[in-house]
Amino acid sequence: MLDAFHETYTMLIAFYLAARMFMGAYYCLLAGVVPMVRGTMIAQAFLTLIPASLWIASIHVETPQRYALIWVAIFIDLCGSIVIVLLIRTGDIISHRLGEWTGKVFEFYPAINIEHKTERTNAFVGLVFGYSVVAIIYQNAAHYGLNAFYGKAALGLVQAFCFNWIYFELDGADLYTHAIRRSVASGIKLLFTPKFDTKGD
Repeated sequence: MLDAFHETYTMLIAFYLAARMFMGAYYCLLAGVVPMVRGTMIAQAFLTLIPASLWIASIHVETPQRYALIWVAIFIDLCGSIVIVLLIRTGDIISHRLGEWTGKVFEFYPAINIEHKTERTNAFVGLVFGYSVVAIIYQNAAHYGLNAFYGKAALGLVQAFCFNWIYFELDGADLYTHAIRRSVASGIKLLFTPKFDTKGD
């Protein structure tokens, strides 16, 4: 399985970067067309370019050092927008001049539809699972029939599908109001709460 990962790593990163750079170009287009949200769109474009440069660098680095670049790029991809939100919310607390600057640059911050973002993440995870199925079939094509590698890969795929189903379908089935919609504190608490039932927070 590791041989298939090394052979297809550049192609996998190229497909991911094509999608991310398309979004970065879309943010730049919005920054030019809609001046009301220009600061936010430029910041989001920078948050797309920084991890993209790390992903490109990870293609040209050997495996032990590659993992450091991968984890930093994943962290910035997932948590980079939190820096913008914290800058907007705590600009006055840090300094008066920073508060004035963030108030002027980030006067309008576009809203995020939580349900739409969750569904997009679900669709992306589904695509990754599809890529996993293709990789399993591609690597197992040399050995016809069932073997130990194919069995392990199929069981891993079933396990990943179950985790995806638990996260996207089972967990929020009986929640009338999501914790993120109630307050910032309850949304942050939800991130660090290991239980599935969030009605009591």
